Amino acid sequence: MNFFKKITSAALLLIILLSASVAKGQLPSPTGYVNDFANILDKKTVTYLNGMLSAFEAQTTDEIAIATVPDIGDNSIEDYAVDLYKQWGIGKKGKDNGLLLLIAPKQRQVRIEVGYGLEGIINDSMAGRIIREKMIPYFKTKDYAKGIIEGTNTVIALIAHSEGKDFYVETDDSKIVVGSEEKSFLSRIGFILFFIFIIYMVIRHPWLLFLILTFRTRGGGFGGGRGGFGGGFGGFGGGLSGGGGATGSW
Repeated sequence: MNFFKKITSAALLLIILLSASVAKGQLPSPTGYVNDFANILDKKTVTYLNGMLSAFEAQTTDEIAIATVPDIGDNSIEDYAVDLYKQWGIGKKGKDNGLLLLIAPKQRQVRIEVGYGLEGIINDSMAGRIIREKMIPYFKTKDYAKGIIEGTNTVIALIAHSEGKDFYVETDDSKIVVGSEEKSFLSRIGFILFFIFIIYMVIRHPWLLFLILTFRTRGGGFGGGRGGFGGGFGGFGGGLSGGGGATGSW
């Protein structure tokens, strides 16, 4: 009888372990910074966000991942986010400077999961505000692209400002500068002073204007504009999350 009980217990334990293994295996693998498994984003938005997040990582080493999933099943979105974050390893190992933006349209829920290294910048309260004020208003009208872009831009602005860095976000219509307001202000002041200096020198030495114009004619100008974001996705860096962040629904 005891032998039968042991066999039964072992079989049940094996079933539980296999079930857990299958559930873990069902988590999708990342294909980029933006992983639209729920197919709620257009190609242009995915390309734009992937490029922006690649450039942001290159400048800051911080890793931001976006995932939309068709269904989280019986899992809570918090548990799903923690498991997905752990499997993907968002953020650099040792720095844990990652962030996951998870959207489950079927459950009408969104989760911001924050790595240990960014919790001082994007704390639970701030994550909740970003969701409520920047994302959910658009999600209610099914404008997922706009909500995700607004949420992502806000996260980037907060991180860049906290780290004292400028980050340039280019769109089709405009160029947005987010990051250190102090540095941006000093950069503008420096440009103005340099421009005034050039005017002063041209007035004092008119022949300089002739040299400048000659240089532009022979050289074809001072060079082209900024290119695209560039860079590619090579996987995340093995960061960890402690379960910090916030959840919202619409």
